[in-house]
Amino acid sequence: MVLGEDELQEGLQAQTPQESEQSHHPETLFILESIVQRLKPRDAHHVRDMITERGRISGALFISSLLFWWIAISKGSERMNDSEIPESLLGSFDFQSVSVIVPILVVAATLFTVVGREKGNTTLSQVGGGLAVLSLFYIIEPVLFGYNEVEGGNALFASGRLVILAVMVGFASHFMFDAMLLQWVRASMLNMGIEVFPTSSEQSFEGHADEAPPYA
Repeated sequence: MVLGEDELQEGLQAQTPQESEQSHHPETLFILESIVQRLKPRDAHHVRDMITERGRISGALFISSLLFWWIAISKGSERMNDSEIPESLLGSFDFQSVSVIVPILVVAATLFTVVGREKGNTTLSQVGGGLAVLSLFYIIEPVLFGYNEVEGGNALFASGRLVILAVMVGFASHFMFDAMLLQWVRASMLNMGIEVFPTSSEQSFEGHADEAPPYA
């Protein structure tokens, strides 16, 4: 009886990895492979380095955006005559309020775009595109509708400051969400006990496949 119980336990242990692999949700594995193929980490150690690098760049860009907003918009509004810029047609926001709304829209647009891309969700991608267009409207609105009411240089400078702010926040959001996705990949691999990195043989096969065939 003892021998039979030992054999049964060994058989169950041998089947456990296969059952655990089957228990993984297919969509989760698909997203993991999609992130790895897009960001191309070499191994788990490279994932950690990529998380650190992208997190550092994201933090630096967010702080730079905040300092730029504080110096060029919050403190420099009187010197730049921002009070003369007409209120926005969407929501009747003044320029300083628009300078806060635009970064929020950029972060939200990046979030919906990233999630929609990784999950293959059309609705989320559409929301991200709509938010991006809305932020673009707020950016160019001083030039489109306020050019005749204020000096042309002030309207252009107002839109230019919003462009710089939106670009910095956009890159910061992009690096931040990439770091968060890589952190999720690392945690998922540790929890599920799987590897989603291509093996050396697969990499060499892909390298040979990309080579052009020799001429006869």
